[in-house]
Amino acid sequence: MQEKGISEEEIFSDLEKFSAMDTNFKKVMSSMCTIPHPIAVKAHQLFIHANMGDPGLFVGTCEMEKQVVEMAATLLKHPNPAEAAGHLTSGGTESNIEAVYHMKARFFGDKDEDTCTYAGADVTTNTNTGTNVNASANANANPNVKLNLVVPATAHFSFEKIANMFNLQLRKADLDSSYRALPRSVESKIDENTIGIIGIAGNTEFGEMDPIGALSEIAQKHNLPLHIDAAFGGFVYPFLKDQNELNQFGFNLPGVTSVSMDPHKMGFSVIPAGIILFKDNSVLDDSLDKVKVKTPYLTSKYQSTLTGTRPGSAVAATYAVMKHLGREGYENNVAHCLDLTEHLFKKLIGIKLKPKYPAINILTVEVGGVQQTTHIRRLLREDYGWYVSETKNKVALRMVLMPHMTKEEIDQFVLDLKYILENADLECTCC
Repeated sequence: MQEKGISEEEIFSDLEKFSAMDTNFKKVMSSMCTIPHPIAVKAHQLFIHANMGDPGLFVGTCEMEKQVVEMAATLLKHPNPAEAAGHLTSGGTESNIEAVYHMKARFFGDKDEDTCTYAGADVTTNTNTGTNVNASANANANPNVKLNLVVPATAHFSFEKIANMFNLQLRKADLDSSYRALPRSVESKIDENTIGIIGIAGNTEFGEMDPIGALSEIAQKHNLPLHIDAAFGGFVYPFLKDQNELNQFGFNLPGVTSVSMDPHKMGFSVIPAGIILFKDNSVLDDSLDKVKVKTPYLTSKYQSTLTGTRPGSAVAATYAVMKHLGREGYENNVAHCLDLTEHLFKKLIGIKLKPKYPAINILTVEVGGVQQTTHIRRLLREDYGWYVSETKNKVALRMVLMPHMTKEEIDQFVLDLKYILENADLECTCC
């Protein structure tokens, strides 16, 4: 740091240079985020000073957060939205971490972990949680026993982080032909050391939704918590016009205990803005004390969120855009993105490609093997400025059709891709 500061004019000259290095989302088809709604930006600026970590100082912002949680619970078909527990987070990763943290704490229930022993005790059940007492004792006292979490093979990479953080084994369930978790595979992964199940509503690669209804039944059968990662799909699936049983993934299903969803993706809010919701406080009865800490120097006695300081500006931005758009506004946004996706789908067929039919506004198309796909993606970026990504569960290019895209841009993208496929040397072996 220099001894003396520089002028505001110089600072903003620097900032403009740095901003020019960032994306303005033009030609970006790899991101699940988009340009925030103007009303979200205005609300964010108005509450830039608000800290949700000290709620007594920001009573109004806390009230907005409660209303955001209730609105989100309504979208997730909660039978009594006012009873839902939850709060805003930095996004899906933090929300997923917190959900799994509570799963692990719930697994041990209200037992003193230090007194658990591995002595071959009779298998009993904790009447408050339904957890297998002997299993939790074994897992805690025997270093050869590792707790596990059952996830789809398409689970977001945040669960890899979570497994490392909490010393968990990830058991990845097989997928069907549409890249959704197979319920029989999920159930086959469960044993006495399973702490919970993960389902996805709008997986990162393909936008597909796991059969949450079937997962709900499995979770109930084995008395396990079921967390739904709806970071992307949470602001898509509830607004589809075709509301069939495949679109049900919320609290109307009795086995669902928690859901994460990100307003900073298809919700049009600012970054960072995620939401973690629990069915109600009873879900947290045996786990909240393991997160809750005393905060004598704040205006609240306890703090039970994963992070301490939380930006009230994100709360205000999310509240503003959800209130402003309403269900109709979000339905129109989803319809617009699906129209863009359908347009790209047809254009790709027009150049003799065979894209996977999209579940929502994420589209994949095979263009060759691993090296060829990576090479094409690189040429699209370096020669034409397009940002696309690749999938891992099958070799394909992946495009996310967000509100910032236009049909004219899609047409140009397809022309550029067609030119590369017809004229570029695709025998690259350097990737």
